[in-house]
Amino acid sequence: MTTDPPRARRVLLLAGSFADARPAIGLAVALAARTQAALEAVLALDPRTEAAEGARLVTWGRPAGTTLLLSREGMSIAYAADARAFRSSLDRAALEMKLRASFRTDSGTLPDLALGLRQPGDAVIMACRRFLPLQGPVAALEDDEDGPAARLATELARMFGTRARVLPADTPPDVLDPMLLSALVLSRTNSSDPAHLAALIDAARCPALLTPVA
Repeated sequence: MTTDPPRARRVLLLAGSFADARPAIGLAVALAARTQAALEAVLALDPRTEAAEGARLVTWGRPAGTTLLLSREGMSIAYAADARAFRSSLDRAALEMKLRASFRTDSGTLPDLALGLRQPGDAVIMACRRFLPLQGPVAALEDDEDGPAARLATELARMFGTRARVLPADTPPDVLDPMLLSALVLSRTNSSDPAHLAALIDAARCPALLTPVA
């Protein structure tokens, strides 16, 4: 018998830049509204970038794929501007849905922060995007076609007006790369290792969700 997907107590949206966060904000707000969950957003600064003498930053206000080579000072300025843009966009979207949303910055990679900050009942969204908007399927990596990840993928697909697709939990990252997904939902079996999470995010290049756990 098909049951509802698990209800989130908190929707935690993580992004490494506003360019990544922008397409996922609507998803996070809609999911929080639907599940009556608290909404928290975190702009993550990768410590490897922070430690570098210069960094290539993909900028949201320029043509797709444009990068800038920044000094540490320039990176700090760009990071502050990203934080302002992220928070402003989040606040507007949350206000439209009559939600309260909180925002902060943190240091760490998306997988490390996702696993470190996740609490029981949290739905975690790791924001990532391709350079072109997509209307592809929402995929779940789960062996049970009626499992929590598959059910959440079905719900998200309804929200997007697209279709859901369930793939085996051990699907390798390179299989995801050409699929042009709207979102990727991960089960417990493939969302515990930071290195594997990073590989899946890099391949899928779309918002990746960790399903709530008790």
